[in-house]
Amino acid sequence: MQSLAVDMEKEMDKYVVRTFADILRALREHPEWLEELRKVILTSELLELPKKVDELLTRVGRLEKDVAILKQDVAILKQDVAILKQDVGYLKGEVGRLKGKDFERTIREKYYAYFGKVLRKAKLLPFEEIIPILDDAEDKGEITLQQRDAILRLDLLVSGQIRKLRKDVVLAVEVSYSLYPEDLERAFERAQLLATLLEKEVIPTVVACEATEEVEKQADKKGILLIKAEY
Repeated sequence: MQSLAVDMEKEMDKYVVRTFADILRALREHPEWLEELRKVILTSELLELPKKVDELLTRVGRLEKDVAILKQDVAILKQDVAILKQDVGYLKGEVGRLKGKDFERTIREKYYAYFGKVLRKAKLLPFEEIIPILDDAEDKGEITLQQRDAILRLDLLVSGQIRKLRKDVVLAVEVSYSLYPEDLERAFERAQLLATLLEKEVIPTVVACEATEEVEKQADKKGILLIKAEY
C-alpha cells in the first residue's frame, strides 16, 4: 500500500501544474487519482452520502410496500365492517319482529286486563264470525278484495260495552310495540270499513308500549283509542 502511494507521488512529480487546466489534464490521464482527490476535498460524511441515500431509498421502497399492504388490510376491514353492520341491522330487525310478535301474543292472551278498563263484558270477537259478512260484501261489490284482506289483518277484534255509556261497541285493534303514524292510519281506515259492514260503532284502537308525544296527539285528534301497555 505504501509502495503504491510512493509510486503515485513519483508519477505526480512528472506533471508541472501552472493552471487549473493542468490539473484536469492530469486527472484525465490518471482517473484513479480522483478517489484520492475526493478524500482530500470531501468530508467522510459526504463520502458516505450516496450509500446513505441508497439505504434511504431502500427503506422508502419497503415503506411503500408496507403502506400498500396496509391499504389492502384497511379495505378488507371496511368490507368486514360493512358486512357486520348488515348483520347487526338484520339481527335488530329480527329482534324487533320477535319482540312485536311476543307483545301481540301477550295482549291477546291478557286482553281482558288491557281492555277491561274501557269495556264491560269484554271478549274477543273471532274473525270467523265476520268472514261471511266480508264475503257477502265482496260479492255485492261493497268492498274490494284488498279491503277484505285489510280488515282480516287487524290484530284483534274485541266486543263489549263502553263502561260509562253502556253502549255496545267493537274495538278494531292494531298492536304495535313502537307506535308510528302509519299504524294509526291502518287502524282508522280498517275500523271505518268494518263499521259500515257490521252496522255497529267500531272504535279504531291501537295498543303500544312505546309512542311519541306527537303520535299520541295524532291519535287523539283522529279519535283513535290509544292504550299504553307495559311490557
